[in-house]
Amino acid sequence: MKFAILMVASALAGAAIGALLFGREDGLRQLLQQVSDCLILAGPWLLAAGLVPCAVAHWLYLTGKKAAARADKDDDAFEAANRRLSLSMTFSAVVMPWMMLTVCLALPAVSVLKSNFFVVGIVPLMLTEIAWSYGLQAAVVRAMQRLAPEKRGNVFDLRFQKDWYASCDEAERQRIGECGYHVYLTMNKIYPFAMLAALLAAMSGGTSVLWAVVLGGLWLVQTLTYLLRAYKLEHGRRPE
Repeated sequence: MKFAILMVASALAGAAIGALLFGREDGLRQLLQQVSDCLILAGPWLLAAGLVPCAVAHWLYLTGKKAAARADKDDDAFEAANRRLSLSMTFSAVVMPWMMLTVCLALPAVSVLKSNFFVVGIVPLMLTEIAWSYGLQAAVVRAMQRLAPEKRGNVFDLRFQKDWYASCDEAERQRIGECGYHVYLTMNKIYPFAMLAALLAAMSGGTSVLWAVVLGGLWLVQTLTYLLRAYKLEHGRRPE
């Protein structure tokens, strides 16, 4: 019911905004173009900002590793090591989506700025962030496995997430499930507004309809993945 109300409200809001923007498409198109140009010009610097979470993650890893050396004799040191290593994994994990987002802005900036510095610097910067973040994640996983020897998995293995999940206890699996459900609820609140924005931008000619297709496709994949998995768990074959 809430979802249906949200969709109706989104449709009404879209109709109202469309009516308000009627005859003002040129101004909106110019505004969107200005915003796009500003983002593209800032792209290389936003890409470089990805080094910040890498540095923070590295510092947390070093301090967590130092605390882990005392974990066998000090429960507080164990908790500190576990907390810092978890934070290190968090900071290093956000680097990849940030890098992919900002590189989409940085690459068009090369043709706009026409600077050899950006041409030469973007690719090495991107590779540095990838190598630094994944190297840190591998180091953090090894450090956490020394704290909890029952944990299994290799970051560079395609089965890492499955192997890690299989080695978790019931409490850890419950936390993972709650986090996944929270993400599902959050994205279901974001997608309607993102679709509405993409629709309005496409109607005004400020962007391609492909953006709406991509957003709608991702939303559909998420919904089907959740529903099909839920159906399989509830009605699938059970062991005799």
